[in-house]
Amino acid sequence: GIGGTFQYGYNISIINAPASYIQTFMNTTWLERTGVPLESNVILLLWSFTVSVYPLGGLTGAVVAGPMAIMLGRKMSLLLNNVFVIIAATLSGFSRMAKSFEMIMLSRFFTGVNAGVSMNIQPMYLAESAPKKLRGAVALTSASFTALGLVLGQVVGLRELLGGEECWPFLLASNAVPALIQLTALPWFPESPRYLLIDRGDKESCV
Repeated sequence: GIGGTFQYGYNISIINAPASYIQTFMNTTWLERTGVPLESNVILLLWSFTVSVYPLGGLTGAVVAGPMAIMLGRKMSLLLNNVFVIIAATLSGFSRMAKSFEMIMLSRFFTGVNAGVSMNIQPMYLAESAPKKLRGAVALTSASFTALGLVLGQVVGLRELLGGEECWPFLLASNAVPALIQLTALPWFPESPRYLLIDRGDKESCV
C-alpha cells in the first residue's frame, strides 16, 4: 500500500501547504519572462488548473489500469506505476531551478495517473493474493493507506518541515520516497494467483 493508495492520499495533502508560495512563484516567473506581472484572476486560473489536472490524470490512470492489469499482471503494473511518480517528482523538484511552473502542472498530471492506476490495481492485487480468511481485512488496508497518506501529507507539509517557502519543491518531490520503498519491497512479493491462472493460463505458477 505504501506505493499504492498511500500515494493517492499523500499527493492530495501535500499540495495544500505551499499553495501561496507556488502562486507567487508563478507570478515571479511570468514577470521575469515578459516583464509584466500576472493579474490575480489569471494566477487563480493557473492555480486552479494545477490542482484540477491531478484528478484528470487520475481519470487517465483509471482508464489504463484495466488493460495494464491484464497485459502486465497486478504486481508488474504496480511496479511500473512508480515510474509516473518518479517522473513527477523530478519535474516538480527541479521546477523552481528551471523557472517553469508548467513543470508543476505536468508533474501533477503524472501524479494523478499514478493514483488512478494504484487505486484500481492495488485493491485487486490484495484481494486476489490474500488468504481466504483474511481477504476482507486485507482489502480494507487500501483505505487505511489512503488515510495514512492524507495524515502524513499534512504533517510533512508543516512549515517547520517541508512546507516552508524554501522547501516546497522538496515537498512536492517527496512522493518519490514511497515509490522507491515499493520498488525495493514489491519484487519480493508473489504475483496474483488469479492473474496467473485465468489471464496467463499458468496453473503450475498459480499453485
